[in-house]
Amino acid sequence: MADWKKAFRANRTQIVKNLANPDDVAGYLFSDSIFTEEMRDAVQQEPETENKNRLILDTLDRRGPRSVKCLYNAFQETLNDDLADLLADYAKLIDSKENLNDPKAWPPAKDEQAAMTKHRVFKIKDKKSPLMHEYSKDDVYKIHGETRGKVFMINNTFSHTKHAETQKREGTSVDVQNLTELFQKLHFEVVLKTDLKAEEMVKCLEKERDSIADWDKIECVVLILMSHGKGECIFRDDNIPVKLTDITAVFDSNHCKGLDEKPRLVFVQACREVETPGEQLSKVCFKMEKQKLQSNKPGGQDQVDASPSKDEHTSQVKHPAADFLVVYATPAGTLSSLNIDTGSWFLNAVVWTFKYHAIHEELHHLLLRVNRLVAKGKDPEVLGQKLTVSEVKSTLRKTFTSFRVFMETLLGCLRTK
Repeated sequence: MADWKKAFRANRTQIVKNLANPDDVAGYLFSDSIFTEEMRDAVQQEPETENKNRLILDTLDRRGPRSVKCLYNAFQETLNDDLADLLADYAKLIDSKENLNDPKAWPPAKDEQAAMTKHRVFKIKDKKSPLMHEYSKDDVYKIHGETRGKVFMINNTFSHTKHAETQKREGTSVDVQNLTELFQKLHFEVVLKTDLKAEEMVKCLEKERDSIADWDKIECVVLILMSHGKGECIFRDDNIPVKLTDITAVFDSNHCKGLDEKPRLVFVQACREVETPGEQLSKVCFKMEKQKLQSNKPGGQDQVDASPSKDEHTSQVKHPAADFLVVYATPAGTLSSLNIDTGSWFLNAVVWTFKYHAIHEELHHLLLRVNRLVAKGKDPEVLGQKLTVSEVKSTLRKTFTSFRVFMETLLGCLRTK
């Protein structure tokens, strides 16, 4: 018998006898997506309290190992602390197994990174999983097509820069490869553009947008920007800054009616440092390149995605349109790091997290995990920073669970709903 099932067997009598508010517990289990609406209603319609409690346990016994942790959380939220204590050790065990694939440090060691890249995206195998039925809710984005949307990826490598003080973005090819494989497995079509000049960034996205003939097949757009940056702008090696708002505006509702009511996700891998008097950020970047700074793991090298050498005026980003989520590699005014062996700290954390945890968590919870990984890292001492974190700005109006992937054999069932 699995360890998680022992939690229910060993404590069944006490839970059945002592749980006084099973309707509240069933409601919490529904909100935590371990119960379907039908499962919750079945409990609440049962007239006898002890029978309600038995039905909760019998139903959870078929829901998989996560059910123990969910019941533990439900007991805590419904003021059944004594019952929660009965499941505490089992819940901790399940939690440790959920985090089993997380790396020990950040950036990850080479062997950990190699193991991650070989793993497939975790997928839902249970036909009766509540996650299969979430798209019928009004407060959940309905994204479940065979191709769920498009990922537009712009990667400026600065490999051909003519400015000696502008650092090449070595290691960014790792991000491109890992992100492409990840989103393809999540049923997105990936479009990659490399080394675009400033005026080309917006134009190429407009061209891709205008080339879409059937917007009914586009349920979501993901935009991934990888470049040097400063403030609220990103750069190409022509030293011309491009406002992030000019890029994201390509897909706002004023310019893209086909995305009305649909989510747009933007991931920005770039520094956001604001140059201060007496300090030339480009000189810091050049110094780092010359020193070949080593990462915390042997064989790795960390860089920063800062601005090119030319100082350009930048303006503050405007509030995004509805249904946008913008995730920055680092907060405003700070630097982000890029590892030559494992890619950028931020985007690599996205790959790690989505691959292992998208199966059971919605987007905002995934981004909390991303932030925990990024915050494990240590920036080069020359920058005077001990750690960094990613930053999220969201105007999403619904829950985004669409990175949850079902077995291909079940996709046909889902598409017909």
